[in-house]
Amino acid sequence: MSAAAILEALPTPWDETLLHDALKAIIKAYGYTHYAIFTIPSPDDVRAELKLILGNWTPEFQKGYEKLGLQRYSPVIRAVKAGPTPFVWDLESLFPDDEPTPTVRFLTANGIRGGVFVPVHGMSSFAGALGLYGERTDLSAREACELQFASFGAFGILAACRLEENRRSNPLTPRERDCLKLAMLGKTSSEIGIILSLSEYTVSQYLTAATRKMNASNRTHAVAIAAQMGYLS
Repeated sequence: MSAAAILEALPTPWDETLLHDALKAIIKAYGYTHYAIFTIPSPDDVRAELKLILGNWTPEFQKGYEKLGLQRYSPVIRAVKAGPTPFVWDLESLFPDDEPTPTVRFLTANGIRGGVFVPVHGMSSFAGALGLYGERTDLSAREACELQFASFGAFGILAACRLEENRRSNPLTPRERDCLKLAMLGKTSSEIGIILSLSEYTVSQYLTAATRKMNASNRTHAVAIAAQMGYLS
């Protein structure tokens, strides 16, 4: 069964447990053992790391992954930010050194020799990726296309599951939300101030507060997080 067909068979209303089970079925169908859904950093995010939002990782695996800095591994970051094309990888290609590195030893010990990152770039500033990992080191063009379709479905289902909950727990004030919405449309602080009848200084204060609440590095990053979480809808 294709990845898209597995997601299509999910009963409604959706919830994250059902999506988690479907993604486990997908990795099994495609010969992988691990999956993760990430958000992709914005182009001007100085931290430039993938942020895990859902996966079947054990706490020990996640701790080791982050300790080795794999969420910041530059070839992967560049590939998933470059466009929508799935990025298929294997350990020999990413780590060609003859002597096994700590990263290679860690991944091998967890049964991972390769995988694929499937980027999802939205119409707004949001971007994410579905990562699948395991012993498999190859992927046909047809399978990559199937996973590309499924990745959009997975992100859509996850967004639907979290949207209502996020709306109820929205930490943004109405003015902070208004400012972020206009920033998402490319408006400057001065332009936002004119539209909302506020001073440029006040707009900057609202945007700074919203950025801090989103734990973001800048307003672009804050817009991306708030949009993804459903705070701006």
